[in-house]
Parts: sequence; structure tokens; C-alpha cells
Amino acid sequence: MQNYDIVPMSRILIAVLNWGMGHASRSLPLIEGAIDLGWEVDIASTGDAMVWLKSRLKGQPKVKFFEKPGATITYSRHFTMLTIAAQTPKLIKSIWDERKWTLEHVEKRSISNILSDNCYGVHHPDVPSVLMTHLLRFPVSSFFSSFAQIVIKKLAARFDEVWVPDNPRGGSSISGVLSSKTIHHNTKFIGILSRLKPSQSNSTIPLVGLVSGPEPHRTTMENALRKWMEHKGEMGVIIAGKPGGGKSVVNNITTLYDPSDEEISEAICGSEILICRSGYTTLLDLAALEKRAVLIPTPGQKEQEMLCEVWAEKFGFAICTQRELENMCVPEISGIAPKSNGNQAAINELAAWLKN
Repeated sequence: MQNYDIVPMSRILIAVLNWGMGHASRSLPLIEGAIDLGWEVDIASTGDAMVWLKSRLKGQPKVKFFEKPGATITYSRHFTMLTIAAQTPKLIKSIWDERKWTLEHVEKRSISNILSDNCYGVHHPDVPSVLMTHLLRFPVSSFFSSFAQIVIKKLAARFDEVWVPDNPRGGSSISGVLSSKTIHHNTKFIGILSRLKPSQSNSTIPLVGLVSGPEPHRTTMENALRKWMEHKGEMGVIIAGKPGGGKSVVNNITTLYDPSDEEISEAICGSEILICRSGYTTLLDLAALEKRAVLIPTPGQKEQEMLCEVWAEKFGFAICTQRELENMCVPEISGIAPKSNGNQAAINELAAWLKN
């Protein structure tokens, strides 16, 4: 990163949503950026996101970890947005619990700034607070959309700024319709944000699959990828997204359950055919590495289905369903990946905000 004036020692609270690993992954560059700028960082999260961040920041003296309140969302094989809607009461309670926790934490820890990745209750009236989200339009049916927009605007209004990890609206935007609404008068598009850096390796891997998503869909996708690779009969690598699982090699297929960032980048950059979910953080990684892929939305997740449509229309990416993957009906890879300048724009925005 560029050299910035180191600000006087201050402490920032960075809250990370624990819905999958995506929020933790995209928050990591900003956490590291704050550390490089001389700040102490309190990280608030729960579950797997907290475990992952602790592993990535192990031994970092300027970082402390704190468990915050957070709702645990229940998924099923036939997951739909109604599954989320049915759990609205505990989501609302979670936001109120976050608010109470934040008020106490700010006072105890003398917090100077707050950056919240989709944690709508982590803000403070007397502390500069930023909400980071790419969902300026909730992916719900038209029947609920007006109500959803009213709710998200009211929640966002408690923050001083909203940061969208995406290029500005237009041809290079990767979020498409999901960021087409305005929920806050001070909304900034801070550019692509990814922990991955282009690999310098020249190795080539015929088949690569990135597994992600909640159970049971994560395991279903892993098994389907392995079956497809065995059918193709070529060397393959599966990034299985299951911390602590180690590594296995069966025939020509290597499965990495908890790979390093370098191993992930090498697999993606070296892939001839890449298959992955259309989760937003995965798409940020594809943009950062300028790599094309066949996209498979998690069944029932409207957001991922909408992102597939955006990337198919704007960038020409091939898409298929999880059922088609299970039946080994995978289309030819196609399209041109969007361009990226790495994390520089986001780090610049962070530096300016903290300095002010």
C-alpha cells in the first residue's frame, strides 16, 4: 500500500457479520489497512467468521477480538427468502442487542471510529460510524420490496456513511441492480475489495472448483464437483471451504479444506475451467484476479441468482444450476472478467476517513 502519515494512536471497532465467510474475507484488507495506519483494532464477530479472522491475524499485537450478539440463521436444502423472512423476529432482536453491546463497548474501550460490515446495530451516535454493504436493494419479491427499502433506509440512517465494495455505478460495476438504489445521502463506492492477490505461479490446473455456501448445499456442491471431475478424467483441485479439514488427494483430485490465500490464488489463476458460487465476495475475488468462471448460485438465494444474471449479461459469464452440476451438465466457460485496480481505492478511502 501507499505510505500515509501515521495518525495518532486510536482505536477502531470493526464488526463483521457471521453469515458465511464472505464478510470476514472482504473485511480483512481493511483491518490490515487500519493496522498499517497505526490504529489499534477491536474486531467484533461470532462463529466461523471469528475463528477465521483469528487464524489470519494470529500474533498481531494491535488486534483484540470480542464476541458480539448475532442471530444464527437456519438454512435448509430448500432455502428461500421466506426462510429468512420467517426468522425476522430474531434478526430484529439481534440488531437491538448489537446496539446495546456497542454502547457499552465504545465506553469501555474508548473507540474512536466504527466500521460495520452488514452489522446494522453496530453504530454509535457520538462516534463516526460507517456501514459497509453491497445490498442497497434487498433481493426480495416486488411484494416486499417497498417495505424492505423503507427498513434498510431507516437502519442505514443511523450511520454517517455507507461504503459499497464495488466500482462506481456503470459498466464496471459488479453488483448491478443490487446497488442501484440509494439508501443514504453519503454513499461511496470504494472499489473492489479482496484479500487475494494475483499469483506469480505459471502452473496450469485443468479443473478447479470453489466450494462455499451454507450446509447442506456446501457438501452437495463438493460432492457434485468431485463426481464431475472424476467423469472428466483430468487433474482437478477443489477448494472446499472447511477450516481444519487439511488436505486429501484421491486419484487426480486434490481437495484443500483450509488453504492459504496463496494456494487459493494459485488455483484460481492457474485454472483452465473454474466453477464457483456467485456469492458477492467470490465475485469480488474473481474481479481482483480478473478471472472468468462458470457461476452456480446457491439454491434459493435470490441475491446470488440476481448476481448471476448481472454477470451473464454484463460480462458474458456462463451459469448453471446446482442440479445441473449434479447431473454433470456444465456449460462451456465463457466471458471476460471485469477489470480491477486491487484494493487501492478502498484503502485510500479508509486512510482519508481515519485521518479526518
